[in-house]
Amino acid sequence: MRQFVKVYNFIMSVLGMLCLVGFVGSVLIQVFSRTFLPSTPSWTEEAARYLFIFMVAFGSSVAVRTKEFVGIDMITNFFPKFVNKILEFVIYVILFGFSLFILIKSIPRFAFFEFRMVSTAMQLPMQYVYFSIVILFRFLALSFFIEIILLLSGTTIEKEVIE
Repeated sequence: MRQFVKVYNFIMSVLGMLCLVGFVGSVLIQVFSRTFLPSTPSWTEEAARYLFIFMVAFGSSVAVRTKEFVGIDMITNFFPKFVNKILEFVIYVILFGFSLFILIKSIPRFAFFEFRMVSTAMQLPMQYVYFSIVILFRFLALSFFIEIILLLSGTTIEKEVIE
């Protein structure tokens, strides 16, 4: 399990960073062309937007695994350790269920139907952009499931994210 989690974190981190590099690259092309060229390419703004969407889809699973999401622990600091573990378990189960529910509801809507819409500048079929919802909640559900298993087994895995 430990090896699977490390490989999973590595793959999600690399995919998120590739989207980040593409996002920054398209924004830099847009800034450079607005400053130094007579006309700007119209595809860069759409590319930046779609790469940002996919960066969030891949990065969210890493944030779950490394516990980087914002949480308020002011009240839970007063609870004993076993109450915090129970609370953490309940929260992970609820978030896993929510992610699974959204995933199940989003697959037929975005994954299999042929959309006739295309993006304005890139002429990219919008079903590829909408499929990011399926990707996001699939990896979130998997990440919450991994957290539940690790919590139940008492295994702790230190942060293994590319920095």
